[in-house]
Amino acid sequence: MSVFYDHLVGLDDIHNEILEFDLPTRQHYHLLQIVDSTLHHEVLNVILLEIPVAVHEHFLVEFNNRPGDPAHLDYLKLFRPNIEDKIREAADGTKTRLIQEISSLR
Repeated sequence: MSVFYDHLVGLDDIHNEILEFDLPTRQHYHLLQIVDSTLHHEVLNVILLEIPVAVHEHFLVEFNNRPGDPAHLDYLKLFRPNIEDKIREAADGTKTRLIQEISSLR
């Protein structure tokens, strides 16, 4: 599923790290799904921390109905003009931690 913040997150670096394990295809994609889910929760957490509580429900309903709609970013910028930076920072920090954990398994 494509979401409006995909271009801010990117999974290529983690995908490349997982490739080094030479896992069977099914396990490889299962691990990618776990990473994607972890990043998704982290990004939503950051968004909800950055926007007013009064608009949480509206945002979540709209996001659920149209997850890939780039207009969500415009809406969030009404409340936090630097929301893209916040999403990138959270995603980068989470990816760094995940890569460290994955690397430690070798």
